[in-house]
Amino acid sequence: MHIGIDFTHDLNHSGIGTYSRSLTDAMIRIEPENRYTVLTLRKKTAKIIQHFNDKDLPNFSDPFPNPLMFGSTWIPLIMQYHKTLWKKNAQKYDLVHFTHQSYFVPGIPNATLTIHDIIPLYNRSFTNIDTGNKIFQALKIAIRQAPHIFVPTEFVRQELLNYFPESKNKITVTYEGSKPVYRKIPADGSVLQRHGLNPAAPFFLYVGRYEERKNLDRLMQAYSGLSPSAKKEIRLVLVCPAGKKSSEMLQNRIADLKLDRNVLHLKNVSDQDLAHFYNAALALVFVSLSEGFGLPLLEAMNCGCPAVISNTSALPEISGGSSILVNPADVESIRSGMIQISEDTQIRRRLSEKGLQQANLFSWENAARLTLAGYRKI
Repeated sequence: MHIGIDFTHDLNHSGIGTYSRSLTDAMIRIEPENRYTVLTLRKKTAKIIQHFNDKDLPNFSDPFPNPLMFGSTWIPLIMQYHKTLWKKNAQKYDLVHFTHQSYFVPGIPNATLTIHDIIPLYNRSFTNIDTGNKIFQALKIAIRQAPHIFVPTEFVRQELLNYFPESKNKITVTYEGSKPVYRKIPADGSVLQRHGLNPAAPFFLYVGRYEERKNLDRLMQAYSGLSPSAKKEIRLVLVCPAGKKSSEMLQNRIADLKLDRNVLHLKNVSDQDLAHFYNAALALVFVSLSEGFGLPLLEAMNCGCPAVISNTSALPEISGGSSILVNPADVESIRSGMIQISEDTQIRRRLSEKGLQQANLFSWENAARLTLAGYRKI
């Protein structure tokens, strides 16, 4: 079987980029007899190769021009040209896999796709979706045309069935994995020191972007509501990649809450260093308003880091009872969860052990096996 895999979207360190690379790498290991071709933008192959195992490289093809090659004005025209190229190139493969739902090209009969979530369809409170917007209509077309669909959780599957009943009988749940670097190890104090932390002092940890869905504002309000002695003893560390404007907005919010001395914002932390943060943290606090999977939670579980998480969307499903659940819309609920996990050593130990057990259920090898089985249904 010759499989073409879409890598034309922005890879970098996004969750979808991690998904695309990790899944492809695992499929090559499990079924090396297949041919795997990564399709990407022109002159991007060298960058993508860096992220793959040197022993098991896929093939590479870069027929697609960079949408920014002539500036932003030309993006719509170049993206339209991409669709033409996809229809031509797809004929070379037994199937093509669009790993980002927004990049799906209609009119390709051997094209499957992964739908990571339907978050772009939700209103600001993440309680209802807008069925009249263009994204909904585009997703409806993709779901109707794709012979098979992959989703990361049962939660996302149920969302699709609720809003797109035509997806019934064509969905496979492929739980994701985490990178091998995330495992239980002795935390290296020198790594924490290098990032401005006292290795002997406890801290809450947040990992993710700074955007409304991630609910960082309520998290900081909840932390602000802790007793002065608790805030003095326990810092809040935000591992939060952000551009200049977002960083300024975040720092201003930290200042508004008078938490300059209590909250540490780190923008650039490597996977290797982040593993030590997970292993040293008192707890991960991950209270998103909506998640299709929630990779930081799985990373924390693999490191034995207990967590305070939202009681909504996919997070309870991933946790499997190994975390304290809180209402993400209620600051007091989040604060109570932080107090509970910080004051009870036995709860932290129990959740840590249960999280390690639950994490064993997730691997890229399992995701790859289920994906390959899904391919054979097409």
